[in-house]
Amino acid sequence: MKKLIAIIFMFCVSAAIIPALSAYAADSDGGEIKEPSNVTITVVIPDNEPVPVEEPMPSAPPTIKVYPSDVTEIRDGGGWQIIKTYSLLPDESPGDIPREPFERSGWSFTLTDIIRTETANAETREHVETVTLDTESKELETILPMLPPTMEYRDEDGFVGILSLDVSSITVETAGTRTSSYTMSVTREYPHLSSNDTSLVPKTVTDRGTTYTLAGVEWRAGNTVTVDYNALPEYYTAIASYTATGTSTRVTGYTTTAEYTGTLAKLSQGRTIYTAHFLGEEIRIPLEMVTPTPETAPAATPEPADEPTDGIEESDYMDAEPAEGEAESESGEEQEEPPEENGGGNKTKLAYLAIIPCIAALAGGAYYFIKKRKGNNQNEESNNTAPVVDNNGGDGGSGSGG
Repeated sequence: MKKLIAIIFMFCVSAAIIPALSAYAADSDGGEIKEPSNVTITVVIPDNEPVPVEEPMPSAPPTIKVYPSDVTEIRDGGGWQIIKTYSLLPDESPGDIPREPFERSGWSFTLTDIIRTETANAETREHVETVTLDTESKELETILPMLPPTMEYRDEDGFVGILSLDVSSITVETAGTRTSSYTMSVTREYPHLSSNDTSLVPKTVTDRGTTYTLAGVEWRAGNTVTVDYNALPEYYTAIASYTATGTSTRVTGYTTTAEYTGTLAKLSQGRTIYTAHFLGEEIRIPLEMVTPTPETAPAATPEPADEPTDGIEESDYMDAEPAEGEAESESGEEQEEPPEENGGGNKTKLAYLAIIPCIAALAGGAYYFIKKRKGNNQNEESNNTAPVVDNNGGDGGSGSGG
């Protein structure tokens, strides 16, 4: 029963001391009283080995889809400018051009402008165009005025150009002929014939490869002689006419062929040129003023005063100076010191740590009180059971109970 009373007493004392210590720790943090926080520490001992956590893989840098075809650097007046030229095809997007700032050799470059320029591709090919026309003459002087010196030409693929006449290529051919027939005739004389008998005249003759047929005979008498009062010719001359059918072929026209030669061209959309201008700015690192902390700052050695102060002691002079953290700023306002991090937490921990020796002291006092009480009870019991002795004799033995 006594032990139970002692334990209840220790618990009550602890309950009274802990709030007081917490209030003291709160007052030391800045005058505000904070409620005591109940902190529960749980130690978990895993049965199995911990599973290692995989670290995330670093993300790959962005892929550059287009690359510059030319890079030009311009340094002028202490400045630095980088010009990147991109030559894009029709199926490439200008949005793939890198626009992010970058650093190089201690300079930071930022995109200022992008200039777009359209270009065209010219395809060429040699071409020969043949022109044919009908003429009535085959003379070149007559044909040339009918042929223009140049001509515009466009083919089915979209190539266009101007072709020139090649005079050396002009050729003339017969376009057609017409055949007609006619009568040819030749005359032959056969003198000194005895009579005017047509049987004496040849029926056909050949002239230049053509055979003629006798068509008629004309008789002439020569050197007449008178016999019996009749004038008789001494001989006859036959003038025979021969005829034949001939044919002739006449050209009805001519076909003239001429060639025009030249270069044809075709324009198509080419690459689009984008010029990106990056303006550079030198990276300057500002100088920072570092205020030494009390832990690292060397202790200032006070210089001995050469002259005595006018009735002001050195301790008073030092007290008159403002303490660290209380100096006024240039504007006249007091500068507040930033609160120390975890200062309140450390004081609270110290307060809780102070409870342990207090509880130990209370436990020791309770133990000592109980032991002493038990000893007194034993002495009283021994005194009650001991025989009565003479008060005048001896010193009483152990009746005092120590």
